[in-house]
Amino acid sequence: MLKKSITFGVLLGTFMLLSTAVFAPMAEALDWGAMSASPNVTPYYIDRYGSGSLTLTVSYSAFFFQYFPVWVEINVVRSPSWLTVTPSQKTFVLQKDESKPVKISMALSQQDVYAGSLETVEFEVTGRIILGGEVRQIATGKADIQVGVNPYTQVTLQIAKPIERTAPDRELTFPITVKNWGNADTTVTLSLTDDDLGGWKYIINPQQILLPGKKPGDANPPEEVASLTLTSPHGTAVSYHNDWQGIALQAVARTQAKYYVLQGSQFEVSQQDKETVTVFNAYATMLAKNKGFYLPGFEAVILIGALAAIVLVMRRKRQ
Repeated sequence: MLKKSITFGVLLGTFMLLSTAVFAPMAEALDWGAMSASPNVTPYYIDRYGSGSLTLTVSYSAFFFQYFPVWVEINVVRSPSWLTVTPSQKTFVLQKDESKPVKISMALSQQDVYAGSLETVEFEVTGRIILGGEVRQIATGKADIQVGVNPYTQVTLQIAKPIERTAPDRELTFPITVKNWGNADTTVTLSLTDDDLGGWKYIINPQQILLPGKKPGDANPPEEVASLTLTSPHGTAVSYHNDWQGIALQAVARTQAKYYVLQGSQFEVSQQDKETVTVFNAYATMLAKNKGFYLPGFEAVILIGALAAIVLVMRRKRQ
């Protein structure tokens, strides 16, 4: 009698389940399980021209007694425009309480992405029971990671006329255009590689420049114009000069943005590689020619001569 009751209960339960699937296909489906996903690293940092990968562990948990596997699909529902995100395996099958590691590859689709900010990549993992999926649904799993770009530093120096000529005891100015091609705010310090200019005096104005990072796709990076003003040498007596002087200008660019490297299961600020990435040296050379006679006090002689000539003319008129 007990066996008949159990058998009847099983048959009745099966009949009710099938009746729901056949006669009420539009009824609200029940969650028979849930998908979940978790990344092994977040946030994740990518270098310029670089790529990277992490592991997304996808799991399936059944809420009830379940024989049937689920068909799993991974979708990238949100990512920054400058990043390409690709799962190594987008669809696969999971059994009850089974997990699968999936490699997620990431690569920059744009250059000059500003360093220091993090963007979100969001994944959606769906599961579907092939048999009876109309009323037995699987709750969707979600996961997200933060992705950033490491800084790089690059500046250029541009001089419109690197060769100039002047006379003794005269000023000569070289305009210097400093451009920031890096992806972070950069401080540029200007100096001469050699202060011994053979008697030439110089002034750099300004000596230090702060430039914002270059924007993605911008053909004209941020720039600022500095000036190198030279004063040509002269002797203490009447002299003739015909000399060339070479000048080498150095720009030391430094960015304060942090550079991250993967240490075990997380990214940490690197101290070892920081100087090789966040410091950049640029150079420019110029030639200045000092040619002509130098007559000390020559202007005063001319003035005295002019006054004497005026006095002489006035005396003759009086006579």
